[in-house]
Amino acid sequence: MRRWRFVTCGVLFLLLGADDGESAAEVLERLQARYAAIRDFRADFVQTSWVASLGREDVTRGSVVVERPGRMLWKYAEPDPLVIVLDGDALRIYNPAERQLQIAPVASGAISPTALSFLLGDGVLSKFFGARRIRESNRAEIGLKLIPLEDSGFEYLELWLDPASYQLRESVLVDLFGNRTRVRFSAVAENKGVEEEVFSIRVPEDTEVIDLR
Repeated sequence: MRRWRFVTCGVLFLLLGADDGESAAEVLERLQARYAAIRDFRADFVQTSWVASLGREDVTRGSVVVERPGRMLWKYAEPDPLVIVLDGDALRIYNPAERQLQIAPVASGAISPTALSFLLGDGVLSKFFGARRIRESNRAEIGLKLIPLEDSGFEYLELWLDPASYQLRESVLVDLFGNRTRVRFSAVAENKGVEEEVFSIRVPEDTEVIDLR
């Protein structure tokens, strides 16, 4: 399982209201307020990942559904189908090509504590991250760089937001090995409600189940 696929999920809760004259601290404060107001949302995504050790770039596409607190579905459609569900204290990863379902306990360290708080919406962002504004030439989107204040599985996280609606358009995560994962979001729908069955994984009877709980 490519761990980088899941680490990036944490940025999906982030939507911001801010103007370009605000400091990073003010943006982060507004970000926290906006973040807390999201009950659920859906989005399509394109993920571009630079694998430093291989000198290779991979592109994957799919959709995501989030219901706070603590429930997420990531469905990778191409080129390698994969389903990732976080529901309560368990992480389920289904690989249809290999007919294998892995179940891991979140509490045992499947995700780092900082990332876990970030994903589930239980943490205060300013407690875990230092922040600064970032800009790129010829890019109108609002940029914010989050740097973990304690040891973490990644170096930093960039968020790029629409300047008119302040909706999250793109995230960039750089890990400790120099790998870079860029996720571009589209067709975002907020607070529309989520059906219970969305977070259920139905697998064929001959699926191999690896339960690490």
